[in-house]
Amino acid sequence: MTESTVPLIVLAARQDDAELINRTLREAGHPVRCRWIQQLDKLADAIEAYSPQLLWFFSDRLSVPVREVVKIKQGVAPMVPLIVVREVAEEITIADAMRCGAQDLVSIGQRDRLRAVAERELRSFRLERALNDTLHSAAQYKRQLKAFMQGSVDAIAHVHEGILVEANQAWAELFGHSSPTELVGPFMDHIETSSQAAVKGALGACAKGRWDSEPLKITGIAADGSSISLRVFLEASRFEGEDAIKLSVPHEVPARQQAPEQLVERAVHADPSTGFYHRRRFVELLTDRLETPPKSGVRALVYLRPDKFGEIEDEVGPLASEEIVIQLAEILRGLIHKKDLPGRFGGTVFALLLERGTLRDIEAWAEHVLTRISDHIFEVAHNTLSISCTIGLAEIVPGSDRVETLIADAERANQRGRQRGGNQVVLEETSDESTRIRRLDEIWVRQIKSALVENRFRLAHLRIASLDGGAEKIFDTVLRMIDQQGDETPATEFVAVAARNQLLRPIDRWVIAASFDFCRQQEFEQVFVKLSAESVRDRTLFEWIKQQATNSKVAPARICFQVTEEDATQYLKQTNHLAELLRQAGFGFAIEHFGIGRDPMRILAQTPMDYLKIDGSLMQSLATDQILQEKVRLFINAAKKRKIKTIAERIDDANTMAVLFQLGAGYMQGHYLHEPDVILEDSGP
Repeated sequence: MTESTVPLIVLAARQDDAELINRTLREAGHPVRCRWIQQLDKLADAIEAYSPQLLWFFSDRLSVPVREVVKIKQGVAPMVPLIVVREVAEEITIADAMRCGAQDLVSIGQRDRLRAVAERELRSFRLERALNDTLHSAAQYKRQLKAFMQGSVDAIAHVHEGILVEANQAWAELFGHSSPTELVGPFMDHIETSSQAAVKGALGACAKGRWDSEPLKITGIAADGSSISLRVFLEASRFEGEDAIKLSVPHEVPARQQAPEQLVERAVHADPSTGFYHRRRFVELLTDRLETPPKSGVRALVYLRPDKFGEIEDEVGPLASEEIVIQLAEILRGLIHKKDLPGRFGGTVFALLLERGTLRDIEAWAEHVLTRISDHIFEVAHNTLSISCTIGLAEIVPGSDRVETLIADAERANQRGRQRGGNQVVLEETSDESTRIRRLDEIWVRQIKSALVENRFRLAHLRIASLDGGAEKIFDTVLRMIDQQGDETPATEFVAVAARNQLLRPIDRWVIAASFDFCRQQEFEQVFVKLSAESVRDRTLFEWIKQQATNSKVAPARICFQVTEEDATQYLKQTNHLAELLRQAGFGFAIEHFGIGRDPMRILAQTPMDYLKIDGSLMQSLATDQILQEKVRLFINAAKKRKIKTIAERIDDANTMAVLFQLGAGYMQGHYLHEPDVILEDSGP
């Protein structure tokens, strides 16, 4: 094979089909060489041996789903384009093939289109391969650069009992001072109010040996009064014989010295003004992410647009208005998490893919974004002004794999909010929602019942970490369903269906039995198990639980049952009765998702419990929201008076953890700091 030969693989029942591709492309001037294979199980080996630039699949005569071909290709050579060939190509079949992962679908009769699609995909393949080669070379250069980087000077300071007692010249320059002595004194004088709670908490945790290696994101105050964003690492240290906290800000490489692969990625795929992905790249990455469901939590698409921006542009001019967009992007950058996907969708519109524990967390995050934007003073062209934005949200639910539909839903929600006056968060609700729910319920109910009969549920466990130095091993229980292909489905995708169709009671009993089995085989102090409203109202549940404990010989104290604040409020009498029975028998009891109901303090005062789990939606802006900090502090202090331990739910950054330490919370858990682990592969009753 010469260097210019273009290798292809044709998966087809007849050799004539391979000859058709070979002849059509050679007549168009492409020096192709086709390798014909007839069986799907030989495809992976053929791809590895032949390194094709295009893969063709004649689907009419092979009873193989396109999705199976895509699955094999993705496992061996994900970059190689797949083109499906049929006798007839209709719009609906083309869309189905592309939804399954093919690049296109062509017909035998339209030879011109077949050639055009082949040339397009060959060009795309070669461009992507060239980019990857460039990035590989850049990675090698980055390793050579590392030695120089290690010689760079970090900014370092020491803090003792809240006083900055020593700093190096790099630290002084970081804050815009000429000498380190200008900074000596109360450390908080150089920290913005919004970051002070996190800094105090982190310093306290580090002093007691309870801080990990996570960097703290804070906003400092420079000598000229401007704000500076910092990623600070903390470490317990000594200074002049006294305990101190060493703070360090690693030396950053200037933009002009960034590693080459970063420069290539930025030049090709990022908007130069904001650094967010271009619209096209964002859609590509969004499409890829939708192919893999989250292991836990939920996803939503955010569509953010400034209100009345045309009037602002008329006032300050087009160049200054672009500076407003840049500042807006900086606010968003400081609020998104590492798993989020940000994009500038065009003009003044931003689109973001968010992953959080619940939809309520996403709505809380969006509300906080609007507050931060409204409170920010934008300085452009010697003008100061305030702006507001509207956010449209579209939840990504099972079956919503069409990117076009998802974006349209989020845009429609945004438009509805703007029509209502702007400065609000709107969640899209489609007109055929009830029809869609009924259709999905029919599918899910069959799957849930089948999984119960065939024992295809599994338990994963999420670590509950102590904030006060305790080393006990405590876990929350996370349910997953295994489909008939062996793939996992998180409970967030089917639990609402189960609730609507009265299937939570048998699911709860499966989880309880599996949890006793888990405790029997593993040496952990305590495992938390969720109870639904159906179980709270089930008068036979307590005796059944006692029998499970007797049969398994597991100490009751190792199981802590938990009920949501919402269910406890609605069924307060039943919840309190069940809690009393469980605690008298030696089991633990907790209220989860606390703090978002109409009267949370009533639940805290009247329901007997061992733990109070504060809802994760209250954590989304806790690090910077002082009003929210006081609300959470009230819950924690009220629980302490009743000797109830507190657990903060869905923690996803070090700053929030630091504030919780400052507020006195006892424990925390989070899907994004620690993913749930399957500790027992066969964790079933």
